[in-house]
Amino acid sequence: MSEIIAKQDMNQAEAAALLRVDQPKISALIRGKLSGFSTEQLFRFLNVLGCDVEIVVKLKYDKDSATVFKRISN
Repeated sequence: MSEIIAKQDMNQAEAAALLRVDQPKISALIRGKLSGFSTEQLFRFLNVLGCDVEIVVKLKYDKDSATVFKRISN
């Protein structure tokens, strides 16, 4: 996120206004402190900054046994 904001030549106050959060939250984002943000918020921020978000789910593959593992949860 820090790199995206920097590439757009925005300071923290401008990024805060664009993302509709306060400047200390932008400071936390830039420092990689993501615990105060939901996944939905982070996706929205990325969209507002002009990024597409893609989620890819793959089955886990074990190279040694050439077996595909499927985790089943209750």
